[in-house]
Amino acid sequence: MYKKLKGLYIFTKVKAYTMTNTKNIIFDLGNVLYDIDFKKMYATFESLGIPDFGSHFTLNKSDPLFFDLEKGFIDELAFCEGFKKLSSIPLTNEQIIKGWNSLLIGFRKPSIDWVKAHNEQYDTFLYSNTNQIHYDYFIPQFEKEVANYPFETLFKKPYYSHEMGQRKPDPASFQYILDKEGLVANETLFVDDNEPNIIAAASVGLKVLFLEPGMMVENDIQAYL
Repeated sequence: MYKKLKGLYIFTKVKAYTMTNTKNIIFDLGNVLYDIDFKKMYATFESLGIPDFGSHFTLNKSDPLFFDLEKGFIDELAFCEGFKKLSSIPLTNEQIIKGWNSLLIGFRKPSIDWVKAHNEQYDTFLYSNTNQIHYDYFIPQFEKEVANYPFETLFKKPYYSHEMGQRKPDPASFQYILDKEGLVANETLFVDDNEPNIIAAASVGLKVLFLEPGMMVENDIQAYL
């Protein structure tokens, strides 16, 4: 059964966070370490003649085309061709990619600084639902705008849905990371801004921090460690 506590669902069988020490942290990327804006993307596609793009793609519900991209089942070219069929508008591949990337705003530097300052105290990981197109945008963006070291060196291991062939909120995807890294679930904190992902993570025994709007890693994580 689920228990609701201050807007957060957890499995009642999961012990209180204070009962075990946190040794590992798995961070989501979007709206945890990196700002994204779906409204900006919707507005961009509306300007290109697609006023209802939100009916095709949201955080938790999408046409199969977008989930296939996030699972790495299709490449950029196949995505663009599928997008043209879905929208019935003769956009160029460049317009589609530019619009698709328009939700990417930028890294939260104070949150990145917190991760860097603590990645020797904790084994830190990244688990993001993303795709090769977005990856190719934000990876170089980090070194251009944030720091002179590669983004992925912040983590013991980054996990991306398009490389894994699976995505959140599938509980099996969390178990995959636990098994792959040999992590103990109740010693591992998962941080995400999306409640279905939090519910799924808790279902496999992970400690969870639901980072709601207005919360920041550097301000709110300590109470969960």
